[in-house]
Amino acid sequence: MVTSSAAASNTGSAQSIAQARQAVAQHFLAIDKPHLARIVLDGQGDDFDEVQLAVSVLAKQAGTIARYQDALHQYADHGFWDDALPGGPLALHDAGEMARNVLAGRTAFFHGD
Repeated sequence: MVTSSAAASNTGSAQSIAQARQAVAQHFLAIDKPHLARIVLDGQGDDFDEVQLAVSVLAKQAGTIARYQDALHQYADHGFWDDALPGGPLALHDAGEMARNVLAGRTAFFHGD
């Protein structure tokens, strides 16, 4: 099964910086600093602390969403529920472990060994 995490990582950083710029520019506009908003929107303020913070927060959220999507793709796969597999369906053996891993901030197939 293909994970969505790898595909998301290529576009995630470009989307994160664009979203961070938008959020920070809105902040600067709200505090009546349109000149700083313009610098940020023009891509010249990526070293600003506000932009770096926004990128960090968005990257963390993107990682969480990617893990959720990966687990959902696994659960949505027909083969995961296939009763014809030797030993029964994978869902029987999983018993919610992927969901617990993802909710705990780990990858879907986290093994503690």
